[in-house]
Amino acid sequence: MIETFSSEAATWVQAVGTIAAVVGAGWVAAAESRASRRREDRIEQEGQRREERLIASAKTAALNLAILAATQIHDLHVMLRDEARRGRVARVSPSRTLLATESLLIAYPIQTLSEAAPMVAFAYFPGALATAAEVYANLEASIRASQVGEAGRIFAEYAEQMAQLDEAAKRHLRDLKAALALDSPAPALVDSSAPQAHQAAPPMAA
Repeated sequence: MIETFSSEAATWVQAVGTIAAVVGAGWVAAAESRASRRREDRIEQEGQRREERLIASAKTAALNLAILAATQIHDLHVMLRDEARRGRVARVSPSRTLLATESLLIAYPIQTLSEAAPMVAFAYFPGALATAAEVYANLEASIRASQVGEAGRIFAEYAEQMAQLDEAAKRHLRDLKAALALDSPAPALVDSSAPQAHQAAPPMAA
């Protein structure tokens, strides 16, 4: 009888040991699975944060380029309606600067904006700079070929063209800001109708 009891006890001990081993293995596997899921979640979250940072950087770069373009157009408008500064037309041409900025805008990888609305809004600015450069080049040619007393009329004509371009650039800049939906505000663009005739062109406002 003692032998039977000992045999049964050994069987129970073996069974309990087997169950404990199975439970322990399951617990270890579950813990490893949870740890693996946590690692995967961390990697996925870090990847999402990295992608968000890249998108934010691309949007900021696009906005800064657009602000640069709009600022250059605005500065030309300010100069053309400032009689004290019109004499610079015969001495200094901004056409190369405009075309250099246009090249930066064209080289910008617009597909990084990923959505149609900001891509369409951004696409306006290279053409706007090309137009501004053409308007100014035509102005230079007209001034050099003008007769005495004609300069005032010519400047007024081209200042009006640049005013329209300036207003359009500010409008498209507002559209781009809205489409990009960046948290941090961009620099403001002054109203070109304000009396700034004898001051350097201030930072642009939308």
